[in-house]
Amino acid sequence: MIRPLLPCLALALAVGIGCSRPSAEVFHTLGPMTLEAATTPSSQTSMALEVMPVRLPASLQRPQLLMETGPGVLSLLESHRWGNGLDKDMQRILVENLARMTGSPTVVAYPYGEKVVATHRLEVDVHRLGGKPGGTLTLQATWMVSPRRGGPALILRETTLQRPVQGQDAEALVGAHNLILGDLSREIAVGLGTMPRGSQ
Repeated sequence: MIRPLLPCLALALAVGIGCSRPSAEVFHTLGPMTLEAATTPSSQTSMALEVMPVRLPASLQRPQLLMETGPGVLSLLESHRWGNGLDKDMQRILVENLARMTGSPTVVAYPYGEKVVATHRLEVDVHRLGGKPGGTLTLQATWMVSPRRGGPALILRETTLQRPVQGQDAEALVGAHNLILGDLSREIAVGLGTMPRGSQ
């Protein structure tokens, strides 16, 4: 179930928005890991990787930020929106993070794999990505690495990651998204680094 939060009081309690007048829309974008945080010695690979568009559940295919307000209940934060679309931002950040973490000179977003002769393809299917300010953000996803020209998956894994939301506002929720996407990037990078040389 998805519903807009009741104006004023509910929004004020949820994300610290005042009730005196309607709030202007705020647009959020995700950011990559710092170079220091991206250091993962076991993840080095020279693989040329194409990152496919991230698949999101229908509930997340909307411009507004979502907040979990109860079991199976999601509320829209109407005045807080994703500036580039959550799926596009996640794809962009995966590219940036994996390029830093693997040291590969060729990590690109679809559809540029053809131009750089990418050898492998990363697909990420998000099943759940939700939380609330002051609570916990949870990511459940399946990710797969396969030869770009076709063939069986070389890596296929399901993952569940969690990060505390360190604050009571929408900015804290976005910050937790950055951290949890960094955790996913690290897991993928380590997986890439442990693949047999012949498959890279």
